[in-house]
Amino acid sequence: MAGLQDIRRRIRSVKNTQQVTKAMKMISAVKLRKAQERLVALRPYASKMVEVVGRVVGRIKGDAEIQPGPAAQIFLSPREEKRVRLILVASDKGLCGGFNANVLKAATVFVSECPAEIVHLDVVGKRAAEWARKRQLPAAGEYLNVPLTGLQKVVTEISAAAAAQYTAGEIDALYIVYNYFNSPMSQTPTVLRVFPLELEPQVAGREASEVSHLLEPDPNSVLETLLPRFVETELLRNLLESSASEHGARMAAMDKASNNAGDMIAKLTLTMNKIRQASITNQIIEIVSGANA
Repeated sequence: MAGLQDIRRRIRSVKNTQQVTKAMKMISAVKLRKAQERLVALRPYASKMVEVVGRVVGRIKGDAEIQPGPAAQIFLSPREEKRVRLILVASDKGLCGGFNANVLKAATVFVSECPAEIVHLDVVGKRAAEWARKRQLPAAGEYLNVPLTGLQKVVTEISAAAAAQYTAGEIDALYIVYNYFNSPMSQTPTVLRVFPLELEPQVAGREASEVSHLLEPDPNSVLETLLPRFVETELLRNLLESSASEHGARMAAMDKASNNAGDMIAKLTLTMNKIRQASITNQIIEIVSGANA
């Protein structure tokens, strides 16, 4: 059985660890609040963007005289997927529960089951870069330690380059693998095709007469402006979803670690008190035995 000094040393060690986990939980809570505020503010905008794009596409498809412009042909014209570009979003740091394991598992399944060749891989986060290196998948773009304020620059760069590749025929689709934020305790690994766009049939097929829209100067010009912004908005939303999921997962993991440390301290303290009580009892017995002798 361990001595009193060993147990006291373990209790001090666990208490120090508990202080670290509590501090990390507080830091993650602050970062989660910031990411969640941006995400909650962006979600209605992204949803309305989908609706507006769907209505404009419905107007163009419903009028045989309107020929789709270059942007519409790029983003709305699906073709056989032989070469794709993939964006994998993970975290730069660990200690966030199953956040990285789940999204990397989803990426592994996608890569193994995807019939198309992945000709361009973008990784966001050190864990994603490590995953790519272990599987000998060269990452054409690495975005590491990107702050929350730098996400817009990342999505602008990726969306512009991907659109140029699609126009040149170098890729046939753009996919992203990330964690969808449900709550601080729940994240869902998600694989999404960014473009060609997968608009809901009921959205794209609505008649223009349902709500009167005046599109100036013409539907194609409006769509030419909307589609690039739509793709950037979707990518930004995905990165914010992943950021909020990461901080939520880390906060939950550190909270659980702090609670486990508290339970361990309680058990070690109880063991220490039992040993001390047994030692005192033995000393009393020795004293009484010596007096009787």
